[in-house]
Amino acid sequence: TLPTHARGMPATLLVSAAVTSRFPTRLGRRFITPHAHHRTRISVTAVMATTPTDPAFTLCYFDVMALGLPCGMVAAHSGLQWKGKDPETWDWQAVKAAGEAPFNQLPLLFRPDKRTVAHSTSIVHVIGKMAADANTAVGYDGSANEDDFVVSQMITNEASDIYAALQKGQPTMYVAHGTAGKTDALHAELWGSEGRISLQKHFACLEKLVDGDKFTSTQTAGEMFLWGILHQVFLVDQAPFQNAPQLKSFYDRVLEMPATKQMLDGTSPMGAMLQYFVNGPMQEGK
Repeated sequence: TLPTHARGMPATLLVSAAVTSRFPTRLGRRFITPHAHHRTRISVTAVMATTPTDPAFTLCYFDVMALGLPCGMVAAHSGLQWKGKDPETWDWQAVKAAGEAPFNQLPLLFRPDKRTVAHSTSIVHVIGKMAADANTAVGYDGSANEDDFVVSQMITNEASDIYAALQKGQPTMYVAHGTAGKTDALHAELWGSEGRISLQKHFACLEKLVDGDKFTSTQTAGEMFLWGILHQVFLVDQAPFQNAPQLKSFYDRVLEMPATKQMLDGTSPMGAMLQYFVNGPMQEGK
């Protein structure tokens, strides 16, 4: 799903031929050389399909954590060469108008000469398989053994459930508490011990799956996706971790990894991302 603010962000997908093409390249009927001084409107997939030095994929999202951080974590720990959107040329409206977004939502995963991947959990699975197939991260898709595969799948979906719970009960940088259905009751349920969206209940279930500070025998895409959601809970309120020490150990271990630090300090291909979920009444005064 999209962050509420993201429906209608203006821009234009303008790719400078002199920058994007080091060698003469044919895009449709237009012939582009390194000496061209004009700008040409082209699709994201067209750029990827015609550049010889393309990375394995391009991951595109808005400049907020939300679903950008968890998907970025999956990409960052995959061992694959990848890139994020170019902030100077990216145009979300043009991408939608060109039919590049299967469900008119971000995130999107663009792969050279292959189908564009939409939906965050699908992106997790595709990058996991790409990394495992390329042997850049052994068993990243959970293929090292059957139990790793099952656990990675489960925690990917559990992370999505936690994200949905946060969307229901926690204000964001764009949607204030008390608006758009973010009621006192849902906010209290989110941080309480009872109810379907209770983070304490979600964390208690995850705690049962952690062995020390790991969920699997290797390192899987599902674990990185989950971490990207856990971090956003941690930024708002650390209370749910208090009764989940093994989950907190998992969180702390991944936090110290170099690829994670690059995601957080804005030096990864995703660039800088703003905190999406913000404090609500339960966090005031803490």
